[in-house]
Amino acid sequence: WIEAPDLLIEPAPALAEAEADIVAHMNDDHAEAVRLYATGHAGQADGDWRMTGIDPEGIDLRAGGRTARISFPERVMEPVAARKNLVALANSLRASEGR
Repeated sequence: WIEAPDLLIEPAPALAEAEADIVAHMNDDHAEAVRLYATGHAGQADGDWRMTGIDPEGIDLRAGGRTARISFPERVMEPVAARKNLVALANSLRASEGR
């Protein structure tokens, strides 16, 4: 059995407050990066991937009926830390593709 503290994550009010703006920004301005997250980090087939959520542990993505979850290497509590993690994820994939 899993104990309750192992399931609960520390609240991140600043990240929760910024979630809608982060998701909209990523989908509107960084659709290529969102697609890279899905295909490169989650091993999903290419498609019209959209970010649907972000929390301290990672991001949720969707393309049609398919979903994917990308975990951050470390917990993020603030929008600035989330941005750094999202940029690092995209940059690592671009570097591996030789871009």
